[in-house]
Amino acid sequence: MTERTIHLLILGCGYVGAKLASACMAEGMRVTGTTRSEARAADLDVLGLMAVSVDSPAELSDELLASVDMVVDSIPLTRDASGMFASQLEWLPRIAPKLRHLKWAGYLSTTGVYGDAKGAWVDESYACNPGSARGSERLVAEAAWLESGLPAEVFRLAGIYGPERNIVGRLKAGGYKAVAWQPPHWSNRIHVDDIVAALMAAMCKPHAGRIVNVADDEPLPHVDYVTELARMMGAPSPEMLSPEQGENVLSPMALEFFRDNKRISNRRLHRELLPQLHYPSFRDAAHGLA
Repeated sequence: MTERTIHLLILGCGYVGAKLASACMAEGMRVTGTTRSEARAADLDVLGLMAVSVDSPAELSDELLASVDMVVDSIPLTRDASGMFASQLEWLPRIAPKLRHLKWAGYLSTTGVYGDAKGAWVDESYACNPGSARGSERLVAEAAWLESGLPAEVFRLAGIYGPERNIVGRLKAGGYKAVAWQPPHWSNRIHVDDIVAALMAAMCKPHAGRIVNVADDEPLPHVDYVTELARMMGAPSPEMLSPEQGENVLSPMALEFFRDNKRISNRRLHRELLPQLHYPSFRDAAHGLA
């Protein structure tokens, strides 16, 4: 008797989801990915997974949901005229009873849920105090999964980068602006390949209710990061702005990101899932970002 093929459902199959899908299909898994865009669905079909275009996971068929063994939720916050909100509160209670054979679920959150730690090291036990609606609503989505009754865990991702998603092009174009915050504001990064590796390790070693920070080994003030990356890539040096200039020049979203000053601890990631990262630092990945 042949062993049943594992069926992975990726909700909101964007940049990370597509990379995960390719890796899982290479391991022999069946993958279905959802998207709200017909054009994106066509792109996913080219990768070889089954793409489903729906406005909400609640629209997925009972038959499909019953066949799913694992789920990754990478759906971004929903925006409307009133702001942004976690749509999981609407659709997750509707699909949870239909996921009858689910063995594991992972929700892709953000380290933004911690808020500003004034440069301190932050692990998974740190009390979350998000300073933005984005961080607050991500906590709402986390709670929806952790309280769903499903075998779910949460992955708090640092700033994602990798091929096709990095700032190298902007640096090479010149005129990149970075704020010299005082004191320095620390930020954190993670390569998409290491996110994929962490998720696949968790699928093999599931732990319902677990929360894991997914960040590389080198937190760094953004100014130091972009200056060093520009040097490595032979790009023009970024233009340094004072904090006052930054307040006037940067977008509200960028300011929201940079006001959070923290160094993310990845000890649990190393201890429980990935003893060694593919890219412990952006320096290890720089040659593949051009």
